[in-house]
Amino acid sequence: MTADRAAGDEVFVLWHARHLIVDEEGRTAHRDPDGEIHLAEEEWRILGIFTDEAAAEAQRGMSRKLPGFRDEPDCFDISPLVLDEDMWTDGYFTEYPQGHQDVT
Repeated sequence: MTADRAAGDEVFVLWHARHLIVDEEGRTAHRDPDGEIHLAEEEWRILGIFTDEAAAEAQRGMSRKLPGFRDEPDCFDISPLVLDEDMWTDGYFTEYPQGHQDVT
C-alpha cells in the first residue's frame, strides 16, 4: 500500500458485465424486468480500480466507445471498495447445475 493510501480508505472498482443469456428472439438480455443489470448469467470483468469515483466515471465513458464494450454500454457498474476489508467472512459454496457432479 502506498504512503498516501491507508487501510480503511475507499477506492472505486469499475466493472463490466458481459451477458451470456439471450431472450426468445436471440437478443442478449442485459436487464431484469425491474431494470436492474441481469445477474443470472454473466461474466464480470474489472476494468480498473480508481482512487475517486470521478476517475471511474471518466473511464466508463471512454470504455463505452471500445469494441465489445460498446455493444453493452449500459452494463457497467462502479462499486466502492474499502481497502484491507475482508469481504468473504462466511466462505462460499458452489451450486452446480442438475446432473453435474463435483469431482474434488
